[in-house]
Amino acid sequence: MNDILTKSVWKMRMTDDCKAGQEVNAALIPSGGTSYQLYVPSGGCHNACVFCNYGFKHPVRKEEILKRVEHICRFLPANIETLILESSGSFLDDRELPAELQYQIMGIVARTKVYRVQIETHYKTVTYEKVKKILQILKGHAVAFEFGLESAEETTLGIYNKDIDVGELFQIVRNCHHLGIETSLNVMVGAPLLTVQEQVEDVLYTVQDILKWCPESTAIVLFPLNIKDYTLVKHMYNQGRYSVISHWEFIEVLEKIPRDALDRVYISWWGNRVNEFHGKDAIIHPKSCDNCHDRLMEFYTRFVNADSLQEKQRLVEEISKVTCNCRDDYEKEKSSQKMDKHIYQRLDEEREKLKKEFDL
Repeated sequence: MNDILTKSVWKMRMTDDCKAGQEVNAALIPSGGTSYQLYVPSGGCHNACVFCNYGFKHPVRKEEILKRVEHICRFLPANIETLILESSGSFLDDRELPAELQYQIMGIVARTKVYRVQIETHYKTVTYEKVKKILQILKGHAVAFEFGLESAEETTLGIYNKDIDVGELFQIVRNCHHLGIETSLNVMVGAPLLTVQEQVEDVLYTVQDILKWCPESTAIVLFPLNIKDYTLVKHMYNQGRYSVISHWEFIEVLEKIPRDALDRVYISWWGNRVNEFHGKDAIIHPKSCDNCHDRLMEFYTRFVNADSLQEKQRLVEEISKVTCNCRDDYEKEKSSQKMDKHIYQRLDEEREKLKKEFDL
């Protein structure tokens, strides 16, 4: 992680009016289709990604959390197939959640009839000892790990301020596959400091890398970048240095992914995410216009619920034929953007601006 970006991120997280560190309890959050997140408050993520607000420390009240998790698991939605264990960063990070609490929560979940238990965590928190314990506790359930990759391009990871060795992460994915654990890799659409065309190319490069180096069972989860309060991206947006991405950019990515790989592609947080602590207005979703918004939302819902490669292919073909003035505006914006500076120079200039703005 870069020192200037990291310090800037933590200054954003320490904003005086920030309420993200308030006392909260476990919550069940719909994430689309038959998947739900079981969020557990934790000591906060120690990383400093520019787009993320997971770094806030919440009081970890063990008995209250376990009581709430018990209640949630007794009244899970009837359609649930996948329960995602999530904290304010990495569920398996012992600095965030004590290992004993991690295993106690899994023990409660193990008594449910959920088919798949998916654990969102940084790949560096996955050890053989933890995997052995998890498989023992969750015996009878499909087990999956969700890792935040965002990009396989080193320069883009530098922009995101991500602490990732891509080759090392892919090896962890392969190791999990050999142990019978499913994996999914999150890929972000909309990196700051890149043109729209560069953003699209970055995602496609990342998808191709996953297809090349990871097992066929590895799921690819595409996220459009949501602008959240108390993040560096929100600061850049307020300063006029980052623009809300268009829904049509997200659609273009889906159009250009190899058609025979769409069965490995899933989508999330396309505009259905609500901040549990700050309310609806705390997140800025991708943009469209009133004429196409409902049609796009319908497409996303149908895509996330599609149960076959052919259905996903058909849905992408259908949305590709939709025309709208805001789609024309997106194409014009993409074609008009010109960058005469290398990405390293753009990043260096951004750091210098942040040094002044945050008095670093």
